Formats: sequence, C-alpha cells, structure tokens
Amino acid sequence: MRAFIAIDFTKEVKKEILAVQKSVAEKSAKGNFTPEENFHLTLRFIGEIDEYGMESLADAVRETGLRFRGFELNINNLGFFPRGDKSIVCVGVEKNKSLDMLYNNLEKNLMREGFRKERQNFTPHITIGRDVALKMSYDKTKAAVDMQNISVKVDSITLMESIRRGSKLIYKPVFVQKLKEGR
Repeated sequence: MRAFIAIDFTKEVKKEILAVQKSVAEKSAKGNFTPEENFHLTLRFIGEIDEYGMESLADAVRETGLRFRGFELNINNLGFFPRGDKSIVCVGVEKNKSLDMLYNNLEKNLMREGFRKERQNFTPHITIGRDVALKMSYDKTKAAVDMQNISVKVDSITLMESIRRGSKLIYKPVFVQKLKEGR
C-alpha cells in the first residue's frame, strides 16, 4: 500500500480551492489538474508500506492528534515549482506556528515508530496541478488569478492510502484522528 499523512478538507474548502484551480486552468495551455476530491495538505509522504507498517503509522497519527488542539489555517497564495517548460502549481499556506508544531510532533512520533526523519524541509502546500504549461509568465498568471484567503479549521489528521485505478489516483482515508477541542 502507498501511504501518506494529511490534513483533509471539508467539501466547502475543496470547492474554494477548485475555484482557484479553475482560474489557473483557464490561464494554462495544458496540465494534469488534481481532482477536487483529492485536495489535501500532505504532512508526510510515506510511500509503500505493509499492513504492520500501517498500524505503526496509525499509532504515530493517534499519538500526535491526542496532543494537539484544533487550529485555523489560512490558504492565501499561489505557488509554482518550475520543471522545465511545465510547472507544479499549488496553493500555499500562511506561516502557522500550530501547523509547524503539529508537523514536528508527528515527525518525532514517526521516528519513535521506526520511520526515518523527513529529509526535506516541510513546505505546506496543496497541489492543484502537475505538468502545467502556463500561457503567460508565472508572475502574470499569479497576478491574474483572484486568490482570496481561504480559512481552514484543522480538527483532525488523516492516514491515507493512495490507490491507482488505471490513470486515476484515489485517496482513501485509513485512519482519522480528531484533535482536541477548545483552546
């Protein structure tokens, strides 16, 4: 099984992200755009894992979620990761201390369960398109896309399985850990 740990979004938040994606798609010659149901913020990509490993991941997610209270995130910028003449397009998250603390605690719990520490720095984002060829420059596209602030209430973290059916990826929640309520 291919696994990752994520913050999943409500249907309302996904619709707001979809509106941004549609605006980018209109300004693109082509691209592989993420299906609305797959919008999420990856906390940690794991990769191939067996059933025992999934149990260990669920334990790390559980331990992390039980320590943290829910918090708010702001999605408020458009980002591009250039790859030659194409790009990965994402929406970015405003710097957030609670998110950073959640991620760092998750990393500690994953290491306790025997997983290696993530080598890359955590750059929270939501991928909305891959292999996107823009019709104009990044700066002009960014200026032309009406990126309103999207407020997200984070109240859980989710262990997901990535399933490939033909050319389609399906993200299936395997385990959801609610965060503590209140402040």
